[in-house]
This record gives sequence, structure tokens and C-alpha cells, in this order.
Amino acid sequence: MKNFLSFFILVFLFILEAKPQSLASLLDSALSSENEAESIFEFVKSKISSEEELKDFWIAKHKHYSRTNDREKMMQVEKELLPILTELNDHKELTDFHYRISYYYEVAGLYDQAIAFSFKALDHAKKAGNPGLISSMYKSLSQNHRLFHDFDKAIEYGKLTFISAEEAGEKYINEQVLGLNITGAAFSEINEPDSAIYYYDKVLTLLPLLDSMSVAPTIGNIAYAYLLAGDIEKSRKYNLAALDLFLKTDNYYAIAVVYINAAMTENQDKKYDQALIYLDSGIVYTQKSQYAEMYKWIYDEQHKIHKAMGNYPEALNSLSNLLTIKDSLFNTERAEIAKDLEIQYQTSLKDQEIAAQRLSLLERDKSFQRSIFALLILVLAIAALLVIYFLAKSRQAKEKQLLLQQKALEVKEAYINAALESQENERKRFAQDLHDGFGQLISALRLNISRLNETENIQNKIGVVEKSESILKEMHTEIRNIAFNLMPATLIQYGLKEAIREFAQRINSSGKVQIDIDIHGLEERLDELQEISLYRVIQEWINNILKYAEAQKIQIQLVKHENEISVMIEDDGMGFDQKLLKNSKGNGWRNIQSRLNRINASLDLDTSPNRKGNSLIIEMPLSYKNQNV
Repeated sequence: MKNFLSFFILVFLFILEAKPQSLASLLDSALSSENEAESIFEFVKSKISSEEELKDFWIAKHKHYSRTNDREKMMQVEKELLPILTELNDHKELTDFHYRISYYYEVAGLYDQAIAFSFKALDHAKKAGNPGLISSMYKSLSQNHRLFHDFDKAIEYGKLTFISAEEAGEKYINEQVLGLNITGAAFSEINEPDSAIYYYDKVLTLLPLLDSMSVAPTIGNIAYAYLLAGDIEKSRKYNLAALDLFLKTDNYYAIAVVYINAAMTENQDKKYDQALIYLDSGIVYTQKSQYAEMYKWIYDEQHKIHKAMGNYPEALNSLSNLLTIKDSLFNTERAEIAKDLEIQYQTSLKDQEIAAQRLSLLERDKSFQRSIFALLILVLAIAALLVIYFLAKSRQAKEKQLLLQQKALEVKEAYINAALESQENERKRFAQDLHDGFGQLISALRLNISRLNETENIQNKIGVVEKSESILKEMHTEIRNIAFNLMPATLIQYGLKEAIREFAQRINSSGKVQIDIDIHGLEERLDELQEISLYRVIQEWINNILKYAEAQKIQIQLVKHENEISVMIEDDGMGFDQKLLKNSKGNGWRNIQSRLNRINASLDLDTSPNRKGNSLIIEMPLSYKNQNV
């Protein structure tokens, strides 16, 4: 496949040589190509014959790397392109140049840097005297201030977006629409739907309703404003209208936003199943748009919906996803890389400015040329040595940091894999319980009931009914056992203390092992996550004792201290080598560690393969519940 692709590129370049094309059309081909862009750029570079063509070449490469979100290659191009545009005083292209950098940082979530480059773009737009560019840069500033939660500034620049376009005349009606939309969106963010709808209604006076794609963003914004105002039916109506328009386009960001808004509307109307369907679609288009900010909205809404439905495990999972995306490794790593690259970029620009100033001084004062030149060489030599030294130090630090990050990623990946495999095993066990236990009881009940039609004797029918009642009691017991294994109702209703006692009582009833419970000072409920995590850890460890230790007695102690809770589990079973846990292919030990890490708890295990008796000690900081589970 790789050889075929290389052959295809060679044939493509041969065709370009045989059939000359304008440089502009070749650059357009590169921008529209996903796989051959680099090859086309290399071919075009060899054909450049003027400064204007060189400028167009670097602009096209900058656009290409902007579309692929490759900031490092963008900055490599900027070292070549910025001096050219600056020398030509091409303020229009300088506006687009800085806007592309601003947009990268907006998508990356670095809104302060996005705002800084938007101001630079606005300055060049004003120097170019282009009303459309000026209005667009005001719109960019409004958007980034809104994402930065500076809503007063967002409203101010939204209004300037509209005013600057309105003053320029009807030619810039689309810019006027953008200004009204971005201003209305800012009012929605501060929960002022009446003000938001006022600006959206002004849009509808400029454009015929549903007559142009230019009105599609307004319709989506109106839907959200009516949701804030509490008018569910109007919100639903405008959401559907916006989807109908946007689904005809490849604007994945807008489609994702409308699906999320539609989910919020259905959630408000307590139509939770439909809301979750909309959120699933929102996830699909968020992945296509690569706009990470929207995952935060999706997981926040999923958490609210599952909680309202009483689906607490899913609500907890969505909340976990929300907290993860807010401070995810991906975003943190991406932000750190972007900041490092920007520092390198700014340093490079400063070096160029210093070199230019030195050259200017040499030209002004010829008499000191030799001494200045010698001084320059000396300074550059010292600077080079310093740069080499600091680069070496920086490289060592980065290598160390990368190793730590890689280790952290491996640990996190192991925890995630363990959790996923544990969930899958739990599902298999649940399915097996239903099939082997409940399924057989249903078959027996069906067979027993069918006998009612086969006999006329009243005593026989009474016997069949009594037998059916007995089977139903067994089914009821089976259901309770399955439900207990999934999530004990006692844990949810009465807390950790009572749940552990019930768990011990169930095991003691088997008569094979005796579990004694000793609890001191745990009168108040703990945090929900702490209760579930501690219960699962205790349950997992007791199950391991029953499977492998051949213990006869188990002692569980829970003691509340001033600032922490300690849990100690002791048994009289066979000891073992602790390395077996770390090297185990199973997920039990990893699940225990993962759950304890989530509640900031520590673990200490005392066991040896040459003696009987094992003890596990857990220490966890206190955190009482403020309300019932």
C-alpha cells in the first residue's frame, strides 16, 4: 500500500511537470489534499520565481498546518512568513496570519493567548481599513472573552462587531448577523434570555427565516434562549429547525452544539431517554469537530440526567468523566506543549529583532564597524554557548519529565484496563446468574403451571399451585441475591456500617467461615464515593480470603479517629508472597488500589508464605456526607 501511494505521488508530480499549472492552482491543490500536500509543497517550492510567489507559498503552508492543528509546523512557517508580510506592510494577510494563531489557541482552550493574538489581528485589520476584517476580529474577541467567562467584555466586543459592520453598509450584512448572534450568546451565558432573544429577533429582520444558511446559527441560539426562559416547546421547535439546516453541512461543531442544546431541552422536560439519544449524537459530532470544550458540556448534562433518573452508577461515571475532561492529561499536555512552543517562537522573534537592530547600528556608524562586528561575534559565541548549555539542561529536564509522564500514563492505563475488564467480568457473572439460576426457575415455573391444564383433580391443582408458590419464593430469593451482588440496597440506604454487617451475616450463614465485625465511632455517614469504594475493597479482599487462604475466622475492624478512619481485616488463613499480587494477571488487586487511590486512602499488607495469618490495614481521611445518598 505504501509503495502504491509513493508511485501515485510520483505519477501525480510527473503530470504536474508535463502539464504546467499556475502556482496558485497548485497551492489550492495542496490545501484541498490530505495525503499529498507535503509532496505538492515540495514541488511548488522548486518552481518559485518571485517574492510574491514565495509569499503565497508560505501563506498556503501556514493555512494547511492551521487546518491540521500542527502548531509546531505553523511556527516553523511563521519564522519565514512574518518577516515577508512585515516588510511588505501587507496588513490584510497579517490580520489572517494572527487570526489563524488565535484560532489554534481558542480550540486548545488557551483563551488568554487567543485573546492576545486576536488583538494583534484587530490592529492589522484597522491598518488595512477593511470593515469586514475589523468586524470579524471583534467577533473573535467576543467569542474568546465569552469562553474566558469575561461576559461584560464579550458583550462589548459583540456590539462592536455589529456596529462596525452596520456602519460599513449592507455589503457586510453577514458580519452584522455574526455580531448580533455573538452578543445574544453572551447574554445567554449570564442567563438573560430576554436580552438574548432581542438580539436574535434583530437577526431575523435582516434575513428571511429559513431562506439562508446564515440564519442557522441564530435559530440554534434562539432555541437555547427559550430554554433559559423556560419555554420548552419553542426551544424544541427551534432546535429541530437548526438541526434540519446544519445537518446539510459539514459544520460538525454547530451540529454538536445543537444536539447538546436539544438534550438540555428534553432533560428540562424530563424526557430523559430522548435527551441521552441527543447527547450520544453530540458526542459523535464533537469527536469530528475536535473541539474538546464540548465534552465538558456533554458529561455535565449526562450526570444531571442519570441522577434525575436515579441511575446513580451511570451518574457517578459521567461525573468522573466530567472531572477528568476538566483537567485531563490530554489537555494539560497539549497546553504545556503549546506554551513551550510559543516561548520558543517569541524567543526566535526577539533574536531576529536584536539581529536587525545590530545591523542597523552597523549601517549608521561605519567607523565602529570592526569593533562592533568583533563584539557581535563575541556576544554570539557566548550566547551560543549559553544556548547549548541551557538546551542540554532543558533536554535532560524534558526527558525526565517525559519518562515520568509515560510512567503515569502506563499506570493510569493499567487502572483503566483493570476497571474495564472488571466491569466486563461483572456483566458476564450477572448474565450467568440470570441464565443458570433465574432462567431455570422460570422454566420450572412455566412447566409447573402448564400442568394445571393437564389435570382435573382439585387436590392435584392445589399441589401444582403450592409448588409454583415455592418456585416463586426461590425466584424472589435469587433476585435479591443478584441485586445484592450488584449494589447492596443496605449500603445505599443505611451506609457502610450496616452494609458490612449484612455482608458478614450472609457469609456466616454458610457455616464454613466465621466473620466478626467490630466498629467504633462510625455514627455518621461517609461520603458516597468513600462508602462504595471501601465496601468494594472489603468485599474483594474477603472474597480473596475465601478463595485462597482457607481461613476459618475473619475479623473486620472499623475505627473512627479524629481525622481519619482505619480499616483492619485479619484472618487465620495461609500467608502468601506479596509479589504474587503485583505480578497477577487478574484485576482484583489493581481494582483495590484504583478504588483506594480515588479516595486518597493508603494500604498496608502484612503476610508471609511461611506462616498462618494475614492482615490488611487501610487508612482513609474523613469526609462526612452532608446529605443522604
